[in-house]
Parts: sequence; C-alpha cells; structure tokens
Amino acid sequence: MKSKFAEKKLLVLGATDLIIDIVKHAQKMGIYVIVADYYQDSPAKKYADEALLLDATDVDAIVDYCLNNKIDAVTTGFLDVLLNPCYEVCQRLGLPFFATKKMIEMSTNKTVFKQTCEKYGVPVPNTYYVGQKWEEGEKSVLQYPVFVKPLDASGSRGAGVCYNKTELFKQFETAKEFSDSDTVIIEEYITGREFLLDYIAVDGEYRLLESFDRYVCDDRGSAINYANLSIAPSCSLKAYYNSVNEKVIHMFKSEGIIDGLVFLQGHFDGEKITFYEMGCRLGGSFYNIEQAILGTNTIDMIIRLAFTGKMADLSSIDEKVACFNRLGASYNFLLSGENKTVSRIQGKEKIEQISSVVETIQRVKENKNYYNERIVDTPALTIHFVENNLSELKKTVSYMNDVFDIVDGNGNTMLLNKFNPNTLDELRGRF
Repeated sequence: MKSKFAEKKLLVLGATDLIIDIVKHAQKMGIYVIVADYYQDSPAKKYADEALLLDATDVDAIVDYCLNNKIDAVTTGFLDVLLNPCYEVCQRLGLPFFATKKMIEMSTNKTVFKQTCEKYGVPVPNTYYVGQKWEEGEKSVLQYPVFVKPLDASGSRGAGVCYNKTELFKQFETAKEFSDSDTVIIEEYITGREFLLDYIAVDGEYRLLESFDRYVCDDRGSAINYANLSIAPSCSLKAYYNSVNEKVIHMFKSEGIIDGLVFLQGHFDGEKITFYEMGCRLGGSFYNIEQAILGTNTIDMIIRLAFTGKMADLSSIDEKVACFNRLGASYNFLLSGENKTVSRIQGKEKIEQISSVVETIQRVKENKNYYNERIVDTPALTIHFVENNLSELKKTVSYMNDVFDIVDGNGNTMLLNKFNPNTLDELRGRF
C-alpha cells in the first residue's frame, strides 16, 4: 500500500553523519529528502535525494527556498545550534516543529532551565555563580567540589568537576571558550549514577519512553560527552516514578510543551534525584534500541510530526513503557585523543555478527589522523544491542572487548580503557 507520505518533500537542516539516519528513515516512508548545509561534502548529502548548498542557519534563505520549491515539511535532528533556525522557519511557513521557543530556551540556556525547574519543584543543583569574571566566580564558591560549565553549550562540552582553586581557574577558562556569551556557571557538584530520560508529548499527554544509566571506566571521573556504556532501563526508574515524574509532567504542561520530544539528564544517589540539563532534540534517544524493544522510534516520530503535527498515537503506548522487558545497551569505544593516525580497525565484523546487536556506528576511518585535548570525547565505534538479562549483557561486552581494537602504525592501541563488565553487578546493585 502506498504511504501517505509518498512523494512528499522533506527538507532536513544539517547534513552531518547522524542526519543519515533521518534521511534513510524518511526515504523508507516514501519521502523525497533534501538536506542542507554550507559544506559541499557533508556525509548525509551522499544519501539524500537532493543536496542543497545553503547555510542551515539562514532563515530567510531557507524560507525562500521552501516557498519556491514546494517543500511540505522541515525538520532537523541532533544539533542545538539548528533548533532555533528550524523553529523560525517552521513558524514563518506555518509548519509543525517538535520544539517550542521555551523548550529551546530551556535546552540551550542552563539558567532558564534551572529557574524553570525550581518554579515547579523539580530538583536541580544549587547555583553559586553565573557570570564572566574568574575573580567573582572564585570568591563566590561555597564548598568544593564544584561543577563548572558554559551557560549556553550542550553535550557536556566545556564542563567539568573541580576540587580546588587551580582546577577551577583552568575549567572556568575552558567553559568560557565553549560559551557563545562567555558566561560560566559554577554550581553544586552532585554525585551518584548519571542517567537519561526521554519523553514524548502528544496533544499535551506524555510518555516516558526510555531511561538509561550511564557508566564510565574507572580511569574517567565522568563522561565528557559520551559514556562508555549506557543501559536501559535505569536503576533509578522506580524512584523517579514515585517522586519526580508528576512534577516534571506538571512543568511540561504548564510551560506549553504540548507536542514534541524532551530528554533530561541527572544523577541518582540512591535516595535523591537531581537534574542538570534538558534537551529537545534527537541525541538523548537511542532510537535503534527503541525500535528493537518497543517497535517504534523517535526518528520516525519527528518525521511524522513534521508532516502531521503529531508524533504518535499514545493510546498504543503503555504509560510504563520505559520499564522495558529486556535490557537495551549502547557501548562506546573511545579514542584516547593522542595525535596518531589510524592504521587498522579490527573486529568490527565480528561484533556485527552478534545476534543481539541491532546497530553499529563507525565514526573513524583508517589512514586518518585523530587528535584532541580531551575537551570532548571522540567515539570510534558505537554499538547498540539488546539482551535478556545482565549476565548476557556482560558476556557480550566482554566479547566485544576481546575482538575490537583500533591501532596505530606501531600496532599500539589508540583506544581509551575499555569498560570492565565485571563491575556491573556492583554498580547496578548500588542504586
């Protein structure tokens, strides 16, 4: 049967490698897909039906293109910087978008997020300082450790924990570099297991779709922007439903979040849940795992919303859908950040043959140099997989560790330490 979206035109702002998934999902629905950015060789342009050389933040130019080319829908996916341009384009064209102005403000301005949460009793860390001057920030600190981050950056870029004045000075300057407004937040450092929550909203009703705990190797204090291993459902889920879920939904309703997607990041220390960030884009959602366990996914949802204004039929989605009936996992092999060239990637084919693996995402290439100063993580390979229980999950991670590596010309590994699955019993049981 012919899809109701067949021959419709979708313009996707941005054309990074992650956008390829939006392109492929839309094409399966019979949609003609155009991607736009100002790079000639952006990865998604090789997969789209049409590639457009156009600044994805130029609202006037995008609106003109849409009007002149009978575009039926416009969306974007994974980058905060493209949320506001896409919102403005959709507003001017009278098209639906999965985020409101307030959602974008809460997602891109941490002060707005915290103030909104405090208004509705949603727990967030205490703030010691918001500003641009190191001297004022250092003097305002009440007690170490503290957490320092840019006011208006996402993905944990420029953020870090500080245990003394020396670390605070260095992190303050790093945070300013990642802030468009040169503004830094110093706040209470919260501890516990880091977790993610993904909500969808349809006609003012809400479903917590999934919840993930994030785990890092022993040699990493915290995830910079990628955890080594994420597992769903979160061990904090029961406590969250009992203590915070209704407050969060009340906040969503009161702030006019009627249709769209929202993810929240926080910590659970075994008793208290505290949130530190919100997003309203793809990225918090592990859509391949969603599809494998739930039979639906948020990429298809945002595409449907772009054409119809609605993400899904919530009557077919159970209110406790996030409890899952199996374990979903996302495993990242991370590069060390050293200034080296990849000579060989080995073991990916063996990982892809594992029956529980639903997706592998290779992010590095052979004969290419990779270097950073560990300001952000550089994932080499991401694997999404589903297991029946923790014992099976541990065996799968152990096997992946045995077979996969990325080596330089001297045969030395270029990876950070791999996650030790034998620690999971204690880590999962702790909270």
